[in-house]
Amino acid sequence: MAKSSEITKSIEHPEKSGIRILTVDNATSGTRFGVSYQVSIPAKVSGKGRIRKQFPTFTDAKKFASKEHRGATKEGEAYFRLTAKEKKEIGIKVPELRKKGISITEAIDFALYRLKPTSGEQLLSDVVQELQQSKLTRYDKGDLAKSSLKDFNDRSSRLAKDLGDKLIHEIEVHDVKKWTSSIQGSNRTRMNFLRIASEIFRYAKHKQYLRENPIEYLSDNDRKEIHGRLIHGGEIKVLSVEQADSFINFTADKDPKLLAVVTLGLFCGIRTEELKHITWDKVNMTEGYVTIDAAIAKKRRIRHVDIPENAKDWLVCCRNKQGKVAPATGRQFENLLRQLRLKAGYEDKKGHSTWPSNAMRHSFGTYHYAFHGDSNKTSSELGHKADDDTLFNHYRALAKKSDGEKFFSIKPAASEGKLLFDFQIQASDNLQNWTTLDTPEYEVIPSSDKEF
Repeated sequence: MAKSSEITKSIEHPEKSGIRILTVDNATSGTRFGVSYQVSIPAKVSGKGRIRKQFPTFTDAKKFASKEHRGATKEGEAYFRLTAKEKKEIGIKVPELRKKGISITEAIDFALYRLKPTSGEQLLSDVVQELQQSKLTRYDKGDLAKSSLKDFNDRSSRLAKDLGDKLIHEIEVHDVKKWTSSIQGSNRTRMNFLRIASEIFRYAKHKQYLRENPIEYLSDNDRKEIHGRLIHGGEIKVLSVEQADSFINFTADKDPKLLAVVTLGLFCGIRTEELKHITWDKVNMTEGYVTIDAAIAKKRRIRHVDIPENAKDWLVCCRNKQGKVAPATGRQFENLLRQLRLKAGYEDKKGHSTWPSNAMRHSFGTYHYAFHGDSNKTSSELGHKADDDTLFNHYRALAKKSDGEKFFSIKPAASEGKLLFDFQIQASDNLQNWTTLDTPEYEVIPSSDKEF
């Protein structure tokens, strides 16, 4: 019968570490090695009970004892709470991290920051529904236009349908790129879907449903692949000075009920959706500005738009100055403008059009900037933030100052000048005394393309 192993010698290693290496005599125990070395780490060092591990050589035992001591010294009790598997996983990845100059702590902090959102895990569909409800509340309080609410709901619902079963913090930039690129339609349409997706991810980040907004990682090249060079590539086109002159004269002659709409769109840059709802009492000819109330402004910010001198001349030609400036709203308004473009030769009955997208507003922005050379002033007139000069990155190249001067010199023909004078006398400086035809109200149908 073999005798049991006996402890023949004990040393502390490293010194004053509390870790001991025991020499074990196994000569008569039937084991492979006659002598082995046991490392004993007490509970007060490990923090989780005594640890014992056997080694065939004293050198191996010393290495293990030294390693565990370094771990205890640097990380304290937490080091010993790691399982053998966890220590192995860390050991495998450490060389890769070292090559990239990343510490284990940095790697773990990075993962924790992104993989476990502070406010808990949320499905994309739930976040979309939450933001839709928030916007509905804003709409009920008069802080959001009906067209804006509908546009957001339509596009966000499409996103929720396609990617809604994913946890929002697990959606990566390639998922967004693939989804947006799959949208059928124009480049502008894809850009608008990307805009809505970006708003949703920004909201989720603010609510701490995710740490990183994947759309922020879209490169300029990624965006060009998705929707082309919409902002900086010159896709925006405008009417030439000659075309603008011809179009407003054609309107005054053939469709005068739309003259005020064309005047305010072309020479004041007012958005189409805003033109549908402006009333004549907001057109202050005496002081020379149009008030865009918060109730109809796209961003719900009231603003005053200057009326250039040539625009005043055209507005005086308008006979009906009560109620709304536009003769109709909704689909009827869109149809009236389409008929005007058709009669003016910019569109045929099959829908083929040479009319640039948002031509009147973009023409105004282009020639206003060319004339004044002040992006902040032009931005203010358009209803953008003072420091928002995105549009002017391409406007700068589209017209010269002389073009701007010609554009804002477009006035009614000389034969209409006497008519202007007669109107002014008849009005006795009160431009609100004409009557207008009653026009039915129609539901506002938002344009499929974003209007700057």
